Formats: sequence, C-alpha cells, structure tokens
Amino acid sequence: STAASSTTIRTFTQNSPSFSNGRPQLPFLTTPAAFHRQQQWRYLTTERKQWLRREIRLGVRYAIYGWAIAFLVICGGWTLHQEKLEHQHPTPPEWSYISRMLKRDAEVNLVRTDTPLTPWATIVQLLRHVIVRLEDPDGDGKGLRDLGSDKPPGAKDITAMSEAWRRGYYEALLLCCKAAEHVEGWVVDKTRATVFPPDVVRGPSNPFPKPIVPGSKPPPKEADCEPADFPKPDALYLKLIATEGLTTKQRMDAIISYATWLEFKGALEPAAVMYEDALNLAIEEIYTPGAPFLLDPKTGALINDENPERRKPSANLLHSLTALATFKARHDDASAALPILITILQARRSLPAPTAISRAESSSNNRSALRKAIDFITPPPYPAPPPDGTAPPVRDSKELCEEAALHLHIGEILYTMQSSTREEGIAWTREGVDLAEEELHKVVDSRRTNKAALAAGKMCRDCLGSGLENWSVMVKRMVQEEEARANKDALAATASKTSSGAGWFNLWSGSKTAEQETGGRWAAEGKVVAERTKRAQDILENL
Repeated sequence: STAASSTTIRTFTQNSPSFSNGRPQLPFLTTPAAFHRQQQWRYLTTERKQWLRREIRLGVRYAIYGWAIAFLVICGGWTLHQEKLEHQHPTPPEWSYISRMLKRDAEVNLVRTDTPLTPWATIVQLLRHVIVRLEDPDGDGKGLRDLGSDKPPGAKDITAMSEAWRRGYYEALLLCCKAAEHVEGWVVDKTRATVFPPDVVRGPSNPFPKPIVPGSKPPPKEADCEPADFPKPDALYLKLIATEGLTTKQRMDAIISYATWLEFKGALEPAAVMYEDALNLAIEEIYTPGAPFLLDPKTGALINDENPERRKPSANLLHSLTALATFKARHDDASAALPILITILQARRSLPAPTAISRAESSSNNRSALRKAIDFITPPPYPAPPPDGTAPPVRDSKELCEEAALHLHIGEILYTMQSSTREEGIAWTREGVDLAEEELHKVVDSRRTNKAALAAGKMCRDCLGSGLENWSVMVKRMVQEEEARANKDALAATASKTSSGAGWFNLWSGSKTAEQETGGRWAAEGKVVAERTKRAQDILENL
C-alpha cells in the first residue's frame, strides 16, 4: 500500500509530464514554456514568392491597361473637341495640322465668354506663329514669293496658292492686325514674364493706375517692366495691303480697317486718304471707260436715275462710300455726308429681293441622328468663297440692317445739324429702330433653318442697341427743353396774374394745367422709349 501510494497517478483529463519530480532539470537544457506558445512562420515561402510575382505582374499589367485607356479617352475627347471647333471655325485643308489648330485656338479665344476681357495678347501670339508657319518656304509656304524692296517689309505674293489658302492667310493676317491694335504699348514684367497694359503699371509716370480686372495678377512696378515684343499694327496693315493675290474686296476691307485705326489714333488726314483709296478701288473695279459716272463729281453722292447705261452700285461701292460718309459726319463735315447717305439709302431700297432658300439648306436640320453623327466625325468641307462684291447685293436681312444703320446715321446728323431739324432727326432714328427690331425678330425666328440669317444677327443687335440709346438721349434732351419752356411759361403766367390781381386772394394762381401734370409730347415719347428698351432687352440678350 505504501508503494502504491507513492506512485504518480496520471489521469486522461490532464496532460502532465510523465517524469518524476526527482529527475534533474538543467537550465541550459530546458526549453522555455513561452517558446511553445509562440507560433513560428516562414513568411517568404516558395508559394508566397510565386504569388507575389503573379500579383505584381497583374498590377503592372492592369496599370498599363488603365493608363492606356485613359490616354485613349483623353485623345478621343481632344480629337472630338478639335473636330467640333473645325466645324465652327473651318481652316484651309492645305495647311498643316498645327497651323490649323493654332488658327482655331485664336478664333476660339476671340469669342470666349468665360473671361471678363478678350485675351488679345494670347490671340496675337497664336496668330504670329500661324503667319510664321504659313510664310515658311519649307513648310506651309511652298510657292510664296517675296516682293521687292520697294514694298513694305515682309509683304508676300500669294498668287500661286489656292483660293482657300489665300483666304485663310488673309483672315489670319487681318485678325492679327486687329489684335495688335489692342496690345499696342503693352509692357512685360521681367520678374514674372507676364504682359500688362500700360495704364495699370505703378510708377512715377502713372501715379493713378487703372484698377486691374478681378482675378488677374497684381499690377507690376514700372522699374520691372520693359516694352513687350508685339508686332506694330501699322506694319501689319501695310504688309497686308501690299500683299499680292488678294481680291478687291479683301484689299478694300483691309484699307478701311487701317483707315479706322488711323482715325482712332488721331491721324485724320492719312485716314481720309485711306478711305478715299478704298472708294477709288471699288469704283475702278466696276467702272467702264465711257460709261456714265457713278458718283456726282461735286458732292460725291450716288447718281440714282433711270439711265439704263449707268451701272448699279456694287456691294463694295456701297460699303466704301458709307465708310467715307460716316467719317465725314464724325469730323464736322455733316453737311457733305448727309446727301451721300441719303443717296446710299435710296440705292439700297432699290436692291433686288433675295431668292428663295434652297430645299437642301432649309431641310438641313431634319437629318437623322445617324446622319448628324457621321457628319460630325467627317471633316467638314471648307466654305465656298464669299461674293467678291462686284455685283449689287440683294436686299436680305443683312442689307436691311444696313438700311436701319443708315437711318440712324441720317437721324443723328439731322438732330445735331440745327434745332429746326431735330424732330426730323428723331423721326429717322425711330424708323431705324423699328426696322432693326423687325429684322431682329425675323433673324431669331429663322436662325434654326436659315444659316444666312445668323450673319445678320450681330449687326441687327448692335443697330437696335445703338438706335435705342440714340433715341433715348435725343428724347431726354427734348424733354428737358420742354420742361424748361413749360416752367418759363408758368412763371410768366403767374407774374401776369399777380400783376393784374386775377383770382380771389390769388388762390388759383398756382394751379397746373393737365399738360403740365402729365407731361408734354416728348415726356410721353420718353415713356415709349423706356418701354421699347425694356421690351428689347430679352431679344438682345438671346443673341
């Protein structure tokens, strides 16, 4: 029993060591108990290496696929955007892709509405690159010839190029001229390489700088600025006018634009010479030696009679003669401009009516969605050349807006000429506003079916806005004069009644007539002008 009691009992419910307590336990031979509780792993096994290689390979592959898809989507979107711009601003197909893209970007910047000011500096830089590429004999300018040393520097002979190439070159150079007008005198900040107009520069020469546009960079200091390297408008205009290969209309429009620039700069005598050169160019184009004169040699007005041998005035002649007449009217020669403008209006009223719109043009918006999609991704054909201006124009919406502008010019001249013709001047202005508003409504109604009406929209809008403004100013002055006369008459009547003792204690001496309470004729017309202006705001904002 003693031996049995000394034997260690091992149960099945407890895992205990089988050795006895008497067995020696050496520290360096004993494994710590914590080692058994810790689980040992091999983190970089052969299987895990293969798995990591496969995951890395798939990750790189998917990343390449993702970036490739993103790149293709961006390229596709950019291509569709450029195709859309090409439909809106066509460029000659003979040009290289970069030249076409630069010209499109310049025209897009010209019509941007997301900026408070037109980025003229950007437009000049883009068009300068376009012109350099077009004049490169190793690039887009194969076939160009330099003119002699007696011509303005840089003038080219573009006669050997195609009509589309010549027209695109003319448009780019003319737009560059107009953009250079807006950046003349600009300076560049050397510390930031940014251009600024001179009136915002802070310095001794400009103690009261003009505030900059919100969102623009801070204005520079005068010490940090130097003149910007922009082309001069005069040099560009002279180069354009001397270019060989332009049509008569293109050259005439360039001369009139240059004359307008000279007039703006205050060089009136050179401007008058340029206006006369444009008129002579239009006359020489259509005049036949021995035929009856088109203009009166004494007054310069058009001769409108029933002589069958006398040729009808061309579109170029009407345009150049109108520019010369308005120039004279702006510079104290209204008496000479008035008969010219009246004869131009008579000639425009006798123009032939336009022909009916072709069925293909009127039904262009009835195409199917598939046809529209195909037309969108197909490069559009370059527009056909516009009329050369040698024939008389037709009396379409654009010409009717020109008639409305003539009404405004004549009305303004009559109003400012003498006091006896003020009412007649207001009547002419009122008629011009009516005509412009009527045509503008027609343009808005037909702009979805008639593409030709879109060109007249801006002209009619500007004409209507200017006409309403002129009409309002004229009527306000007449109202002031009317009120002054009414007050003067009232004071005279009051004085006469007081001196004669009329009324019982003069109780009725201060009573007003119905006309004085409601206002006179011009006050009523002023209300009509205000109502017409309010009504026209909706249609002016929709264009």
